[in-house]
Amino acid sequence: MLMIFAGWGCSEDTIQEKKEPMVATDGGYLFAHMKDENYARLFYSVSRDAFHWETLNKKRIVLPEYCGHPDICQGKDDVYYMIGVQPNTGIPILWSSSDLVTWQSTKLKKSIFNKISDLGYKNEETYYGAPKMFYDEADGRYIITWHAGKTGKDSDTSEWKSKRTFYILTSDFKTFTEPQRLFNFTGSDEDMATIDVIIRKVGDEYCALMKDERWPEDVPEVAKTIRMAKSKHLTGPYANPGAPITSLNVWHEAPILVPTVDGKGFFLYAERYPKQYDMFEASSIDGPWTERYFQGPDARHGCIVRVNEEVYQAILKAYKK
Repeated sequence: MLMIFAGWGCSEDTIQEKKEPMVATDGGYLFAHMKDENYARLFYSVSRDAFHWETLNKKRIVLPEYCGHPDICQGKDDVYYMIGVQPNTGIPILWSSSDLVTWQSTKLKKSIFNKISDLGYKNEETYYGAPKMFYDEADGRYIITWHAGKTGKDSDTSEWKSKRTFYILTSDFKTFTEPQRLFNFTGSDEDMATIDVIIRKVGDEYCALMKDERWPEDVPEVAKTIRMAKSKHLTGPYANPGAPITSLNVWHEAPILVPTVDGKGFFLYAERYPKQYDMFEASSIDGPWTERYFQGPDARHGCIVRVNEEVYQAILKAYKK
């Protein structure tokens, strides 16, 4: 089945295969992800064109100590960061690396996330709702976003309907702002449940891509799709999100946005819940988005980062054995 997403609307046809994808000659893409049978563990896959992927390290875990939903952010001094959690404790762990091969870990205080109790929400006891990070060069701060519900018990459907996105800011990972709600949508989206939010800056606008976590029986025109909201400021206010980018026929989550090889467009990946990723392409952040056939890795929740040749070769040297 091919889906062509025109503007914010969509019509269905058949998936368009990109016959001759552009191949990067300086670096490529790293897909850091988990697998369904190894949930919350870290795997690496690489690609030169973003269409054809190879899972490294003989498809084994690359960082046994890591636990979480991997989301890698390149920040100050080109250092890479990602957030994890210490198993069974709920203690957040900050991971850092200069080459995406050797990682160092630092424990963070649970209170930086748990203060959402002051806002009437609660994190799951030993986990956090898919923390994502973005570095804003404009003011030298990192924003960490995650989702949480009213009870902290993710086994309940009602808990997922109550999910909201929160954020904290830091410039040094030592001092953090108090948690705040990220979105205050209005109208039909006022009670929108959001998860898996990522933020990227395109031009002079901040683009927040998210999963609309509401149920089809409640909002059949947008439920379980990837949508995008924009703002002129990192922390908002964000306008109401646009119409679905992904199909209403398939539940999608965990969006990933990266530039195309030539930097003139965008690739959007979204997990087709619960076991594989689908790929979409557009020349503009506003679409139209076209679903593409691609040979994706065996992957669940993850992120993709564009890396230069030096980093790409370091990854291959460490894990292509």
